[in-house]
Amino acid sequence: MLEKYFKNSSEVFATPFIKILKFLNLKPNTVSMFGLIVIVFGSYCFYLENRVLGIVLIFLGSAIDGLDGPYARQMNLVSEKGAILDSLIDRIGELIIWSVVGISFTGNDMELFTIFTIIVSSNLIPYMRAKSEYYGLLNKKGLAARPERVIFAVLFMYFNFNFIFVYIFAVITWITALQRFIYLYQYLSK
Repeated sequence: MLEKYFKNSSEVFATPFIKILKFLNLKPNTVSMFGLIVIVFGSYCFYLENRVLGIVLIFLGSAIDGLDGPYARQMNLVSEKGAILDSLIDRIGELIIWSVVGISFTGNDMELFTIFTIIVSSNLIPYMRAKSEYYGLLNKKGLAARPERVIFAVLFMYFNFNFIFVYIFAVITWITALQRFIYLYQYLSK
């Protein structure tokens, strides 16, 4: 949902950072990998109770990972291999972030189960988008695309909200996965 409203402005905001990447002569895949490394390090810092540094690094790593696409488009380096690598890195980054939430914030089996359901739905959402694209359908339905999932996780980790918000967010991620499934299913039923 955020992508729909902020994609153009975020790419404008990314321009000076893209210039730095050009100057450094980095490949988009290198940018993706570096973003993941920062997310992993940030998650580890958070796990070690250095919460502020962890949150900053997780957010920074996610932002770096968000540069690879605009950078690849601007440098005319878009490739199917790069898109697949980026998607894999996105899934790994989310898995690590939500694992730290599970380790750091769950106090019972139901809370841990809820984190597992978010991890599963967070993988189903882009899967349904990719499957839709295979059939030539653009499918960005729902409220919980990747930016929203990462932002929610970071805000939850930083502010240590009541876990009820995670339950609500889990429902939102599953609604998003279901919306994408229904949209594709109806398209294929025509």
